[in-house]
Amino acid sequence: MTSGEDGIIKGGRTTTSWTCRIHPLFNAITSVACMVMTWCVMYFFFDMTPNSQLASVVFLISCSWAGGKIAEMLYLPPLLGMLLAGVVLRNTGHYDVDQNIYQPHIINLREVALTVLLAASGLSLDPTMLKKLSLVVTQLAILPCITETIAAAVVTHYLLGLPWIWGLLLGCILSPVSSAVILPALLDFKQKGLGEDKGIITLVMAACSFDDIFCISAFGVCLSIIFSEGSWKANAMRGPMEVGIGVCVGIVWGLITGFIPHKCESSLTLKRTYIITAGGVLLTFGSKMIDLPGAGPLAIMTAAFVSAICWKKNNSFSDEVEVATNNVWDFLEPLLFASIGTEIDLSSIRPTLITSASVLLVITSLVRVVTCFFVLRDTNFNLREKIFVNIAWLPKATVQAAIGPIALDMARSRDERLIPYASDVLAISVLAILITAPIGAIIMTLRGEYLLRKQY
Repeated sequence: MTSGEDGIIKGGRTTTSWTCRIHPLFNAITSVACMVMTWCVMYFFFDMTPNSQLASVVFLISCSWAGGKIAEMLYLPPLLGMLLAGVVLRNTGHYDVDQNIYQPHIINLREVALTVLLAASGLSLDPTMLKKLSLVVTQLAILPCITETIAAAVVTHYLLGLPWIWGLLLGCILSPVSSAVILPALLDFKQKGLGEDKGIITLVMAACSFDDIFCISAFGVCLSIIFSEGSWKANAMRGPMEVGIGVCVGIVWGLITGFIPHKCESSLTLKRTYIITAGGVLLTFGSKMIDLPGAGPLAIMTAAFVSAICWKKNNSFSDEVEVATNNVWDFLEPLLFASIGTEIDLSSIRPTLITSASVLLVITSLVRVVTCFFVLRDTNFNLREKIFVNIAWLPKATVQAAIGPIALDMARSRDERLIPYASDVLAISVLAILITAPIGAIIMTLRGEYLLRKQY
């Protein structure tokens, strides 16, 4: 037996368990070989010629995966490499797909990826800590958004000359934190046991979902006032309605998935993982069909959370479902961040706007930091843990990419006089993604283990 093998006796015979270590380059070579073979197989079934649009999509995902691996080798967050891959390919013309054929499917796949991420987050929530921190979760989700939105309106009114209502609209776009950016890092910290003794990971995960719903609802109110679309009072009621529906539907679906499949069934982990993720997809697209898109993400996280509680109650809880869900997320992650990167059009940004937007982001971020420290004042978090929460509350990406262009599209179709305001709103939204997402992700990844105290 060679030095790279260990002999293990099983059933009277010896098997081999390999314990040798290889250079990471060999993993990269194997992965590239698999990608090339997959491309060749697809060539025989689909239009995979180099200039085809399907090839452009596959090339995007491949570059995103490679960018994530390169960033990881440089001790940077993989999502940063994935995001930059999408930005570079979009703005160099190497990614150009038909907006009517492939883009809708890509957007749907992006929703699926985010759904899996939310499900994994829901499975990771600590019910004891969530109950203990429920008031702080609510305050952390709402108060920083309100103060940041007001600060954005004041700064843009005096710095850029935007009307007050447009400043509030921009504030509603800038305020939401990106769950797609922060949740992967939070899940990684949870697996390492960081911040779990005080429920910091649970606090941030739970608050970010309510944060998005609140800001998107306020955005709808501002949009209805600017373009006189429906009653602003009706739009103001959408937020509480989406929260209520999301929580109720999530509880019901969580109770169902908590007992179906039965704990004695075969392939239990596989079935539970499929029902949790597939059910999340149905909740995502179902909430959009009834025009309550904010209810879907909250329902997904609630359902996964309730399911885990039920599994613990009937003594069938296993971390394998969470691990399997994380594996599905690892597979979809390159598509999510690369597609977000392709939403960023650098040509739409005026050079003179960069300085003003940077000043705006600095001021609004400082206001958010002060508010977060105020919210956390009565908690048992130490200074380093409070700093971590503030860093986690920095990145902007998903919501900004999704709702940033809406005002410009409506201005083009309804009132061309408003196009300059809407263009500035979109450009600042893009800059917010470019500046805050990489900085927030890098700081969280590199300093998170220092700022969070490990559980013993």
